[in-house]
Amino acid sequence: MKQERMKNYLLAVLFMLATLNASACKVPVFSLEQQVEKAEEIFIANLREAKVMPVDNHRKWPWIQGRFEVKKIIKGGVQSKEITLTTGLGRSDCGIGMTVSWNYIIFKGRKDTGIGDPSGTHVIEDFQVDELTEKIQSIMRQQKVSHGTNNSLK
Repeated sequence: MKQERMKNYLLAVLFMLATLNASACKVPVFSLEQQVEKAEEIFIANLREAKVMPVDNHRKWPWIQGRFEVKKIIKGGVQSKEITLTTGLGRSDCGIGMTVSWNYIIFKGRKDTGIGDPSGTHVIEDFQVDELTEKIQSIMRQQKVSHGTNNSLK
């Protein structure tokens, strides 16, 4: 009887571990260079408000809507000082954890209304802003030169 309980317990633990791995967000890992090249807009923003939105006709699961105040534009031309973006709740839906008053570096397409793990968007501390901005600007300069060189060879 005791062995049977132990066996069932171990099977349950193994099943939970297998399920945990299966539910993780599975996306390719992109380098900073790839994220910079892919993004049409890159900016630093502070999350002012976040709320969980209910399931609707377009979404199968609850999601988060966040209102950001744009602090610094690194690439592209963000149209407004405030921007509202959506994300999943995290884990298997690849959503970004949103914490009000935290700063984020946001990588997105011009028409994107959502952000997620694949984009490279993540929390950034104040002391990281200048260093990361310079690194991204350096990457953009290198990519500009590289693309210019490639075009002249054709």
